[in-house]
Amino acid sequence: MKTLKFLAPLAVVFLVALGTSCKYDSKGKSTVLPNVTGSASELIVVLDKAVWEENIGKTYIDILKADYPMIPQPEPIFDVVLVSPINFSGIFQMHRNVIVTKVSSENKKAQIVVQRDVWATPQIVITAVGPTYPAIAEMLQNEKGRLVQLIEQAERDRVVTNATKYEEKGLRLLLESKFGVSMTFPKGYRLNKDTTDFVWISHETPHTSQAILIYSYPYTEENTFTASYLIEKRNKFVNKLVPGPTAGSYMTTFTEILPEYSAIEYKDRYFGRLRGLWDVHAHAMGGPFISLTTIDEANQRVITVEGYVYAPRFKKRNYLRQVEALLYTFSLVEK
Repeated sequence: MKTLKFLAPLAVVFLVALGTSCKYDSKGKSTVLPNVTGSASELIVVLDKAVWEENIGKTYIDILKADYPMIPQPEPIFDVVLVSPINFSGIFQMHRNVIVTKVSSENKKAQIVVQRDVWATPQIVITAVGPTYPAIAEMLQNEKGRLVQLIEQAERDRVVTNATKYEEKGLRLLLESKFGVSMTFPKGYRLNKDTTDFVWISHETPHTSQAILIYSYPYTEENTFTASYLIEKRNKFVNKLVPGPTAGSYMTTFTEILPEYSAIEYKDRYFGRLRGLWDVHAHAMGGPFISLTTIDEANQRVITVEGYVYAPRFKKRNYLRQVEALLYTFSLVEK
């Protein structure tokens, strides 16, 4: 059963030190706004509890607390916190992700209005406005893909900003020289393996592993952008080059639940995206992965960048979102 956090006055109020040194907002401009509060993947919905329970709340729950795709244990897309308008001040206004609902007779048509860095930085504030709550609810159902994407992109941008600020520059230079590919990695990521057409980079802790795989092969098949073809190519690389912890064990793709394939366009480039689960042959290990595959037309090659997570003691959603954000730093450069 999906649950929701309700915050009463002063229930979670705590002290936050606000720096006044120069910072940069979501657009890279100098700002004196305080840093955002809140945890990754958490968002505040500003709405009266009575309205939430009687009207539009189910719509928000269906959209914002839907299951995150292709992870081993169920987790919602976002952690939703309900705050009443009368309590929406101070620390709540500085939250990283805010959704406000407004009914106004002046708005003949329900719509989404997006603002950045209103009370803090880097912040996204989304206002769902319309003539009635049912009209807003209908609009949200029609725009649910956009609503989720806006918040996910804001979360992704924060990860990339941090990675850029604390970059492990040597890894980017390695990929530019070797593959003609640029990606950004934060401090803590290290090179694990470097072969002719395969690189394995990861961030390891005693209990977690977040890794990026980059591999390429000649573009010879017209059916490159299909789930079956990309899974076959993935297995050829990881079976051979990502060993497990015991003799004879190796990574493979878990196909009892088939990976989900979708075509996306990002930065004017076409990608085939796979979301799925991996496991290890002959050893009890596994977790989620996401990969992006594109064609380097100039060199007639296929390039895949993949992020995977191993975190057996923890929930996986936020770890996977972090490696996914790094995938979207991908670009082709001249060798």
